[in-house]
Amino acid sequence: MEPSDYDILDLIPQRRPMLMIDRLVHAGEKYGEGVFRVRESNPLCLGKHLSEAGILECIAQTAAAYTGYLRLSAKKDVVRGYIGSVKNLKIHFLPRAGDEIRVGITLQDEVLGFTIVTGRIECLGNLVAECEIRILLEEHDIIPSG
Repeated sequence: MEPSDYDILDLIPQRRPMLMIDRLVHAGEKYGEGVFRVRESNPLCLGKHLSEAGILECIAQTAAAYTGYLRLSAKKDVVRGYIGSVKNLKIHFLPRAGDEIRVGITLQDEVLGFTIVTGRIECLGNLVAECEIRILLEEHDIIPSG
């Protein structure tokens, strides 16, 4: 199956109202890409803009969806992950409610149980934000695969 064939809830442990990815559109060997439409009703949308915390969560959930897709493709269960650290965060602007953003993540390395990814968000071809995130994955499975 292609990444976009999955319901996003099958790929990530997060649930409404904290969903920060609508669908995973690409999953390659070391790169994944998701899309998210910013909604004013989202808890991480402040006023009419996605907050800084929302930007980080979009990157983290895209990494989660990418990992979930790879695990399901390998007949493994989806696991929960936690942001361990954020490095070199640069936010150029905050997307507005109604904007669709594209979130790309690149797997850099896995060290001492942490998955290291770089994330990049674009909106209408303009760079929104970029950073490196270290994510710690739980050891046990939480969402059984079908």
